[in-house]
Amino acid sequence: MGNQSDYSVERLADRMQIQDCMYRWCRGVDRLDFESIRSAFHDDAIDRHGVYEGGVDGLVEWIRERHRAIPFSMHLVANMLIEFADRDTAIAETYCLAVQRYPSEASGALAGLAARAPAPSSAGVDMLACARYVDRFERREGQWRIALRTVVFDSTMLHEISADSPKAGGNLEVGRRDGKDPIYVERAAHKIGP
Repeated sequence: MGNQSDYSVERLADRMQIQDCMYRWCRGVDRLDFESIRSAFHDDAIDRHGVYEGGVDGLVEWIRERHRAIPFSMHLVANMLIEFADRDTAIAETYCLAVQRYPSEASGALAGLAARAPAPSSAGVDMLACARYVDRFERREGQWRIALRTVVFDSTMLHEISADSPKAGGNLEVGRRDGKDPIYVERAAHKIGP
């Protein structure tokens, strides 16, 4: 249980920076914004993602390859408990629901994350992963970033997609996994970020 100093104005600012770092990670993966993914980690960080374990450059390349044929990804973070070990180190446990669509041609990307690939007759599967990020955040040169991440997979569920499943269309704005997604268009219009 935290002590009173864990909720000082300075510590509240630290908590918000740590949360924003987690949100940058989620956006980065879901929009395939590799610089955003990198910005969540220190350069020498280690990520233990189950089927991938290693440094940040390797993580980015693993995500780039794995997500190449995945048209939809959404990481939803929920409960986030941040505990400070010292002035510049925090341990955070963050619950995550990740929903991803794997068309039949992306079945290889499921390897190691789920027990089975899409059936040959289906349009693919939607995967729902219930996971937790166990992160060691460190503040270096004034920046809170992940130094060590372990992804804990508590449950993975697959839902087969039928060929006649409804698709978003008409006047609906559909998300993109690149710099033309509406959030990047709006950010550029207001000169936010690179």
